[in-house]
Amino acid sequence: MGGLIHWLLIAILSLLLGRSRSLHITGIDVPHTALSGDTVRLSCTFRLDGDALYSLTWWKDQQMFFNFVPSNSHPKSVYPVRGIVVHVQESTLNEVVLTVDHRASGILRCELLATTFEQDTKQDNMTVVDVPSRGPSITGQRGNYHVGDLLLLNCSSPFSYPPTALTWDINGLQAGGPREIVVTYPGEWDGEGRVSAWSGLHMWLRAHHFREGVLVLRCTASILHVYRVSTELIITDGNYMQTSPREGASTGGAEWSSVVRGMQPLLLLLLLFLHLLGT
Repeated sequence: MGGLIHWLLIAILSLLLGRSRSLHITGIDVPHTALSGDTVRLSCTFRLDGDALYSLTWWKDQQMFFNFVPSNSHPKSVYPVRGIVVHVQESTLNEVVLTVDHRASGILRCELLATTFEQDTKQDNMTVVDVPSRGPSITGQRGNYHVGDLLLLNCSSPFSYPPTALTWDINGLQAGGPREIVVTYPGEWDGEGRVSAWSGLHMWLRAHHFREGVLVLRCTASILHVYRVSTELIITDGNYMQTSPREGASTGGAEWSSVVRGMQPLLLLLLLFLHLLGT
C-alpha cells in the first residue's frame, strides 16, 4: 500500500507541474542469475540535465529495500525484505551491495526522484538459485532383469528454487520414445518457496536396450545454466552370458596340451642322454 501511495503522489505532482522530463536513467545493472548466499552488486546510472536529485530508491517487486536521500544528514535508509541483506557501509548512491537468497528472486527496480518531482524508473529481473542439497536419487530397482520385463524406476531431487528439471537418458540417448514413458509428478513445497522434483521412467525391456548385456540409465537434475548433476544406474540382462572369451581360452589350452603330448618321446630321449653323460 505504501508503494502505491508513493507512486500516486509522484504521478499527481508530475501532472500538476506539467514539465517535460529531464532526469533520465541511462542504465541499470542487475545480475540475471545468482546463487543463494552470493553477494551481488546493483548499479543505476543516470543523467540529471539541470535537475537536483532528491532520492534514489531500490525496490524488489513492490517492496522498498534501499533509499538514498543526498540532502539528509544520514542519507542511507534500509528496509527489511525477505531474502535481501543490504551491506549498508559498502552501499552508495551509485551501487548497492546485497547478500541474497532465493526469496530475492523477482523484479528489481531503480527509481529516481528529482527535487522538481520529475521521476524515472528502470527495472530488470533476477533469479537467485537455491540448489538441491544432494544429487538426484534413482529408486525402484530390483535384483534381476530380463528381456520382456517391465522396468519401473523413480528419480527424485530435494528442495530447490527454481524447481529442478529431471531428464532420463537410456544408453546416452534422451528417453521419450514411443515405448518409453516419462512421468513428471508434482513436487512438495517446503514453505519457503522451494520445491522438490520427482520423475518416473516406465518401459518394457527389449533386446536392443542391452549392449553386451548391459543397460545404462542416467537421471540428470538441472536448473537453468548454473546447476547440472547426474546419477547413473547400470542394469544387466540376467540371461546374458559372454561365451566367446571362455571358448577361446579353452581352445588355446587344448592346442597347447596337444603340442606337449607330441613332444613327450623327444623329452624322454633328451633326459636319458643327459643321464649317460653324467655317468
